[in-house]
Amino acid sequence: MDFQQYYLDLFEMLNSTCKKIASGNYAEVDADKLFELAKKNRYPSFLSDLAESFGMMLVKVEAREFRMQQLIENLEKAKKELEKCLTDPS
Repeated sequence: MDFQQYYLDLFEMLNSTCKKIASGNYAEVDADKLFELAKKNRYPSFLSDLAESFGMMLVKVEAREFRMQQLIENLEKAKKELEKCLTDPS
């Protein structure tokens, strides 16, 4: 087995997946690739550690975006309620 080519292929997979995610493309298949590469017993530890770090960043960004979307929805709801009160004070 050509280990050099194997490692290069793994790094290319990690690199292309991270580029997609960095551009804002959070496809489930890309997240799955990251978490697959993070398997410590299957891939070299230096690669799985790096994939795990990127995966955790992805999870944190997704969670932050979800919280922001909830906040926006709550603010829009409060705005509508305030506008209703201002136009119909009864």
